[in-house]
Amino acid sequence: MMQKFFFKRFRSFALIMIIPLMTIFGIMGYLVINAQQNDFKKIGSNTLTNINDNIVNVIYSSIYQQDVAMRNAQYMISMKKLMRHDILEYRDIIFMNSIINYLTSAQTSYRYIDSIYLYMDGLNNFLASSSDELVSFQSFYDTEWFDHYKKIPQESSQFVETRKLKRYSYDKAKDVITIYRRMSYAKGVVILNVKSDNFGRRLNDMLMSGQSFYYLNKNGEVLYRSNKKTSLSIASESTLFNKIAKEYASKGRFSLNQKWVKLNNKYYLITVKPDDYKQTYLLSMISFQAFAEKLTDFIRLALAILAINLFIVMLLAWMITKDAFKHITYLVDVFSSAERGEVIGQPEPIIKDEYNLILNNILFLFIKNSQMQANLMEKQHQYQISELMALQLQINPHFIFNTLQTMDLEVLKELGGQSTLHILIQELSNIMKYALTNPTEFVSLREELDYLRAYIEIQEVRFNNNIVIYYELEDSLLEFFVFRLMLQPIIENCVSHGIRSYHERCCIKIKIRRKKEDICIDVIDNGCGMTRTTLKEVKVKINDSKSKNIGLTNLNRRLILQYGEYSGLHILSKKDMGTAISFKIPIRDTDKPNNTPRASGSETAPTIN
Repeated sequence: MMQKFFFKRFRSFALIMIIPLMTIFGIMGYLVINAQQNDFKKIGSNTLTNINDNIVNVIYSSIYQQDVAMRNAQYMISMKKLMRHDILEYRDIIFMNSIINYLTSAQTSYRYIDSIYLYMDGLNNFLASSSDELVSFQSFYDTEWFDHYKKIPQESSQFVETRKLKRYSYDKAKDVITIYRRMSYAKGVVILNVKSDNFGRRLNDMLMSGQSFYYLNKNGEVLYRSNKKTSLSIASESTLFNKIAKEYASKGRFSLNQKWVKLNNKYYLITVKPDDYKQTYLLSMISFQAFAEKLTDFIRLALAILAINLFIVMLLAWMITKDAFKHITYLVDVFSSAERGEVIGQPEPIIKDEYNLILNNILFLFIKNSQMQANLMEKQHQYQISELMALQLQINPHFIFNTLQTMDLEVLKELGGQSTLHILIQELSNIMKYALTNPTEFVSLREELDYLRAYIEIQEVRFNNNIVIYYELEDSLLEFFVFRLMLQPIIENCVSHGIRSYHERCCIKIKIRRKKEDICIDVIDNGCGMTRTTLKEVKVKINDSKSKNIGLTNLNRRLILQYGEYSGLHILSKKDMGTAISFKIPIRDTDKPNNTPRASGSETAPTIN
């Protein structure tokens, strides 16, 4: 059981803690990946820029400088004389020496430049930097370039290719990149041979791990690749590079530049840039594997934090589950003791956590329940006693009415006509009939006043006609319904406590009026009144259900039960001046004869005893 709750808590805590953590990692991962991708794009672009500025521009500047030198007429004339084996003047020799020195210096300054040739169309020899002199096609080791040059279309000013170059018979042929540049101011060509190996070593210093470099000509042919063991197939290379060449030739851009491209089921970040002379293309490819390796540190950090978080969640779940089962075990023991009727010890009053709070509440409820059961048993005992007393006092109302009528007849016989005793018996009979009828049945305000007049006539006889009643009524209110015996307890209170003696006159005013949506009832007398202290005690008594002041207490409770706290009794009194008792009844609750109490779950209004 404990293991089951442990895993349940572990799962809940893990969801609460890991979901926000994973969300944060997701957002951070997105930002890191986006930043890393932007860094890789910058690396690709900066690498191509460095290659173009430091290598390619140097190569092309050597060619273009030689082409520009041909603008000089004396330079061109001296070149032609040399190649035709004409007699050279001193000035021609100076120019030729400067040409040879320039070619030789360019070759020796940059290790990746193998040689530079100068050739004038229609001649059988050319100037080579590798020989420091004029060479002929019949004796020079490298004449293959001439066959390729003759195949270059006249409209093409420049052409780049790769080929094999072998200086001596015992040497191993080496790969070179040969650049052909037609002279702008003469009919001829400048040829520059670049050593692929030296060119590559220079490039490798500029490339990051996982990055490959491709040097392409205008036709999309590979002049040089940095990674000889590339995973790309010839077909995929050819397709990609041809697409690059055609797009740049037609649109001047490449649509997939600095985007991830899928080749041979692997992804590469492609960056393409033409050289400054628009003659070749520089291409960088960064594998996704290199990209993923850069994210390894972040992934390791995320996994480490996740592992630590899981450990904390597991430890927390175990501690809480262990503590919870300790409390649960104690609660089970408490309930078992309670079921066996054993006395439960007082729990610690300090509430350390929710389980202590629950435990204290449960024990409090248990003790309270025990007290309520004891009180219920006492109430049941009292109820049984009340039932016995009620059975002893129960008298058939018809017997009372018959007895009163018999007494009335005997009085008429004895006295021979109407008398005060006859009137008293008649009024008492009407009062008993009104009071003993179903107490939950509502009556009109007119009926309640008729009953009140009968009650007052009996009291007038008792006090020698010293009671004067004033009525101030609105006739439109007399047909509204109220519960029985609503006004009699107040009049009884005026007569019993307000009259100073049997010989003093007591004036009572009953005022019933409408105020907005309420029926306002005021009963005012000129009796002896009450002091402030006595008035406070009376107000406390009528709001106390255990009070022995049955009349006003019961009336106040009935008003509140039927109409709400709004309709409770209000008492004003002053010593030796009189007392005023008032209350309000909402009109919306008096227009139906079968009103029910407002308080939900309450019983019907109690009768006046």
